[in-house]
Amino acid sequence: MQSATAQPVVYPKIRPGAAVGFAIVHLAALGVFAVGFSWKGVALCLVSYYVRMFAITAGFHRYFSHRTYNLNRFWQFMLAFLGQTAAQKGVLWWAANHRHHHKYSDQPEDLHSPVQRGFWWSHMGWIMCDEYSKVDYKSIPDLAKYPELRFLDRNQYMPTMLYAVALALTFGPMGLFYGYFLSTVLLWHGTFSINSVMHVFGKRVYPTTDDSRNSFIFALVTMGEGWHNNHHHYPGSAAQGFRWWQLDGSYYVLLIAEKLGIVKGMRRVPARIVEAAGKYVNATTANVSTAGDRVHEKIEQLSIRWAELKSSAQIAAHHAVDEYEAATESAAARLRQLEADYAAAKQRAGAAAYKRLEELRAEIEKSRIHLLEALERLIAAAELALGPQLATS
Repeated sequence: MQSATAQPVVYPKIRPGAAVGFAIVHLAALGVFAVGFSWKGVALCLVSYYVRMFAITAGFHRYFSHRTYNLNRFWQFMLAFLGQTAAQKGVLWWAANHRHHHKYSDQPEDLHSPVQRGFWWSHMGWIMCDEYSKVDYKSIPDLAKYPELRFLDRNQYMPTMLYAVALALTFGPMGLFYGYFLSTVLLWHGTFSINSVMHVFGKRVYPTTDDSRNSFIFALVTMGEGWHNNHHHYPGSAAQGFRWWQLDGSYYVLLIAEKLGIVKGMRRVPARIVEAAGKYVNATTANVSTAGDRVHEKIEQLSIRWAELKSSAQIAAHHAVDEYEAATESAAARLRQLEADYAAAKQRAGAAAYKRLEELRAEIEKSRIHLLEALERLIAAAELALGPQLATS
């Protein structure tokens, strides 16, 4: 929802060199026509696509950004290296920007929100900006402490260049154009679609404070990332498909890796989260409004409880609690903005203003529920981390 005094959208300047490089890779993908059609080439393209998609979805996203499972340093490095063969910049840059996205999802501060700056900007424009090229190490202290990850991040294109050379030497022109260039272009747009398409297209089953959606089709294309509304509701799970029919290829591979002892401590989605799907999405305004006072009172109680737990929980749970706190802050900011819009609308007269007041009142009550749910998840994560301490206090 736009503020009554919405400002014009400002787009940071795109770096010419980045735009040229982006265009060159797309043009190089047309080399498949020079090589000629080949089923072997198609198979090579798909294998290259899904191997690297796994490295992005299960690696850059679920491991490095959200820490939903544990790896030793060898496998951590290998997953980071494989992820950088996708040519989506460095592992630290990727994780830092994704954590920023979750903190401000679809708010004005979000770097790639289609709600704020439009589809094409969120899809690929933002990634080519100088303004967003630096790594915010403060947001990734758990990753920045590893010198090998810093090395990879500084040499962001080394893995993808080595990968391209290896494919060319092994498979010849077919490996270079089908296995690398065409596969990379498809991989880029498959990954970028989560930022753009999955915030405007699909089904919402959880009342998140952003506009994230679920899509079966995009889940197939992205090895499970299409269950984006699920993920934004509960980002602490290694699985993004919460139900058996929500196919999640990345999670299935992680389950195999867990059986082999490579992956440890994998976090699952709690049953209460799965059962809550759709609970509030179809609630009527009347039902929401009736419970408004109770919701407001509960928010105040949980806010006091969080103030009591905050310092100890941040020490014990680190990023897990930080993630939930960021979601809570985002929900609170959304509620404050709606309340400000409501106050401004009250000062105007006429039928149009009355209609606007009714719309804002309904949005405020729904946002209160979103904030309540965010606080409940935050308190639950804090109490889980502090379990032994709480038992003895």
